[in-house]
Amino acid sequence: MPTSRTSSIASVVVAAFLWGTSFTVSKLALRSIPPLSLAWIRFVLASAILLTWLVVRHEDLRLDRRAFGAMMLGGILGYALNHIFENVGLALSTASEISLMMGVFPVLSLLVERLVYHRRFSRVAVGGIALSVVGVVLIIDPRTLGGALAGKRLLGDGLIILSGICWAFYSILVKNLSRNSSASRTAMFQMLFGSIFLLPLVGAFERPVFPVPAEGVWAVIYLAVFCSVGGYSLYNYGVARMASTQAVNILNLVPVFGVLTSWVVLHETVTAIQLAGGAVVLLGVLLSLRDSSLVASPS
Repeated sequence: MPTSRTSSIASVVVAAFLWGTSFTVSKLALRSIPPLSLAWIRFVLASAILLTWLVVRHEDLRLDRRAFGAMMLGGILGYALNHIFENVGLALSTASEISLMMGVFPVLSLLVERLVYHRRFSRVAVGGIALSVVGVVLIIDPRTLGGALAGKRLLGDGLIILSGICWAFYSILVKNLSRNSSASRTAMFQMLFGSIFLLPLVGAFERPVFPVPAEGVWAVIYLAVFCSVGGYSLYNYGVARMASTQAVNILNLVPVFGVLTSWVVLHETVTAIQLAGGAVVLLGVLLSLRDSSLVASPS
């Protein structure tokens, strides 16, 4: 139905806006909160909010063995590992550069679907993937890779690629889960399992920092309420009603919102070559997803 399709697209677009702003807000939070602790606090708070909502709605919170395993895997991939790589990458690089790197996520999704579903790529799709790789190289801008700081920035960009691979697998998994679970229920369980996975890592590798300034507190609240509860629920709702690659394609808006937010709030600058790289990545994604109508995940 047209209305259902419109609401699905709108939900993923709003999720893209919220996630686009999350890079700048996370960068603010990382000034006072370590990366793993930030992810853990964010998801504990978000899962508590969602659990309260589900209890009020009297939703069934029981999980069979298969659903338990799938929810746990989704929590590890889409929440714990994804945000470990993202937060550490943000700590090492800039919010604007990480936002531009997000543009390659749809291509990573295509490659993962090729691996999982044994899809065949047309020559146009292969050309689009190659263009995206060229765009990533331009975003990194090899001319600036001298010195220790540049090495950290390159590592941060590489971690975002790992984050994208986790996200691609997560997108396929959550599409299959959403057939028997509401978006909020799926997000709650996966955030809960992601938090459990993160807790021993936080204890092993980080020390708590007190007191946390007001800027950090408000940043965590925004990330938990809007980016986690709102963003993931909206994305899960939308991806359940379209091909996972189509949903990830809409997330091309994330770099746009991310760069604009980092420019307005953090006053970060982006070079002309990096902007050109972002445009090349976008062109490559559009070419590689030209036949996305055929990409619906099999039943």
